[in-house]
Amino acid sequence: MNCFSYILLSLLWTCSFQDVKVSQQAQVPYEDLGNLLTEPEVPRTCGPPPAIANAMLLTSSRQEFSSGSSVIYQCYRLFEMEGTPLARCFNGQWRGVPRCVQTCRANELEMEQNNIQLRWITKSTSMRASDYWMEFDCKPGFRKDPLSAPFRKQCVRGIWIYPRCV
Repeated sequence: MNCFSYILLSLLWTCSFQDVKVSQQAQVPYEDLGNLLTEPEVPRTCGPPPAIANAMLLTSSRQEFSSGSSVIYQCYRLFEMEGTPLARCFNGQWRGVPRCVQTCRANELEMEQNNIQLRWITKSTSMRASDYWMEFDCKPGFRKDPLSAPFRKQCVRGIWIYPRCV
């Protein structure tokens, strides 16, 4: 097993054997994270970790977590994580909760407007969206525009410029 596997197993074991009552639950947005190393910790418990869109929780879903407990999130395929996969219960609040953001998608309307069609998309075994590549071709009767964007694209977040055929 690699280092990440040991950490994951340790966190799962630690989180599954704690028996603490819930006092108060709150969430801290990703943008409002404080410095977890300098804030004094008050031993309050957290409720269940927040559900985040387009992700699954890899830790057991319980109703209460002691302060200092951690959970791990994983984004679904074709979504990229912003932040780290580890969220921590701190002073009754979940800190470090990541977001999973959508990466590229082939848009039929924009492909039609640019006279292109999808040639292929890679099938990656990785959960990272940036491991996917797409390649486009001109529709029959059209040719590549010499000023066009590249016809092979890596799936990453940001502005997507389609290739063009004329």
